[in-house]
Amino acid sequence: MKTETAKELLAAHAGTEDPVILPRSVLDSLCVTDIPPDTSIEIGTPGSKVIRLEWSGRLYADSGVIKAEAGSVWYRKYWYAPLGLEHYLDLVKRAIEVRQKHRGDVKLTHFDDDGAFIQMYYEIDSHESNLGKAFKVIEQISHELEEVAKQTSHTVGRQVSDVARRVSGWGTQPLDQLVEAVEKATSPDEKGRSLEELVSRLLETIDGFIIISRIRTETEEIDIEVLNDSSDARFKRESALLLVECKNWSSKCGKNEFVIFKEKIENRSARCSLGFLVSWNGFKATLTKEMLRGSKEETLIVPMIGKDIRAAVRDDNFADVLTGCWQKAVNT
Repeated sequence: MKTETAKELLAAHAGTEDPVILPRSVLDSLCVTDIPPDTSIEIGTPGSKVIRLEWSGRLYADSGVIKAEAGSVWYRKYWYAPLGLEHYLDLVKRAIEVRQKHRGDVKLTHFDDDGAFIQMYYEIDSHESNLGKAFKVIEQISHELEEVAKQTSHTVGRQVSDVARRVSGWGTQPLDQLVEAVEKATSPDEKGRSLEELVSRLLETIDGFIIISRIRTETEEIDIEVLNDSSDARFKRESALLLVECKNWSSKCGKNEFVIFKEKIENRSARCSLGFLVSWNGFKATLTKEMLRGSKEETLIVPMIGKDIRAAVRDDNFADVLTGCWQKAVNT
């Protein structure tokens, strides 16, 4: 979007309730004087059918600087994170109150818990007049306010996952027997869990990879998360967080599964840029076409199939197989 187009949109929405959707790329060329009174901005990419928002909140001009209203309405019946919703938001609320007292750049504006849902909104003062600089400050503050709550939720999730793994006998089968279990599994749960265990245990053999299995957030379920502290030159340049999706289907995975997995990767607050999509029975041709379409993007998805993993177990060379699949994806 061009700067003039953005200014025209802002002028056309002056005083209206609907926010102006602007992409991140145009923000540096706008300042507080370009925002009409009573006009708000959301950051995202408008499309023909859907709008992809990059941050949950609205920006507006106030007293010569850019401020933002952040927060949302959370429904308990749609909350799936390991840490309860009230406990999660209580940690965020406490972080806001402490920062308000000591720094004065945030302010809790609304908090209401009626049992079915919780509403929480807060104001962030960027102290900046340039929209690009302001959004960077606002985004960073917003991340810091939820940092402890997210970390606590991940910690609870890891503890629950570890207990579930011990109870289910995780790690008791040799890898070659686990490959057979993946092949012979009949129920969807057996198929999924056997493949997740096999892939997790193989990933644990990679120096610097710390595995977190089956993480549920408030919006989605992740098969495997990997904390990346690898010293290998190929993985060291990748993101600190890696995601793995396992599909032990009788059919092949295609474009739809690739797109959904890519959205999960991009929904990690810019902390993840690499994912491994494991499909035991291979991929459709549509996947390669989709990979070619996004080959210039930062996000990289590495496809892996059952044949690769069986060979890695047989030859005891999973590190070589993993880096080979990574290299092939890079060159696609």
